Amino acid sequence: MQHEALFQQWVRVGVQFPAFTASSEEPLLEELIANTSVVGRYEPRLVECMAGWIAKHGELINISLMHKHLAGGDSAVLGLVFDLVESKNALKVKQLLKYCKAKKKAEMLFYAAENSPTMKAKAIENETELNKKWNLFYASLRVKTDAVMERKQILKDNPNLARRALFGVQMRTEILNFLLRKGSSFPGEIAKQLGYRYHRIFEDIQELIRDGVVIDSQEAKKRILRINPPFEKYLNLLPY
Repeated sequence: MQHEALFQQWVRVGVQFPAFTASSEEPLLEELIANTSVVGRYEPRLVECMAGWIAKHGELINISLMHKHLAGGDSAVLGLVFDLVESKNALKVKQLLKYCKAKKKAEMLFYAAENSPTMKAKAIENETELNKKWNLFYASLRVKTDAVMERKQILKDNPNLARRALFGVQMRTEILNFLLRKGSSFPGEIAKQLGYRYHRIFEDIQELIRDGVVIDSQEAKKRILRINPPFEKYLNLLPY
């Protein structure tokens, strides 16, 4: 993914990068974090603001989805950031540390520092247990919470995150978010798009149907799911 697109997506979810405008579409937070762990090694600002966002609003991360997206990111970078961030809002990301793997040999976190003897020397001089744990070293890494907007503004601009805040960070909320974006779908497509096997989300779909939130019908031999119109109207009237 291009650097500019990542900056724009972080602006959309509440990071202040004055030189960039917000993306037109709300990104999937977990995919954004995974992509940033890769591209951010070229752009330290991305990693620092990602760490700040997690420190400030990490409770909005869906741990199951983040686990699925680890494979698309830099596992050691994610482990380092999750380990580094210390705040009550970020406590649950610590659950993911056991799935993250350290680099096999020592590397500089940011690629620009690889050719700088001065920065390498500073990184070694200031090394911490976390650096040695993940085999990633840096001369400087700030957790930039000051560049991250407050929760109320973020939820106002990002309906999917707002529904997580209101209904809980769980799979049922992600199914609703997907159906709101798509209009209608079938269980297999929902499972594929969310990155799960069919049986993983089947129970949640059945509960949404049972509760009258989702209705299902047969169309061309496929089971089609839609949000019940009155409930969809309610979702669109939410204050965020």
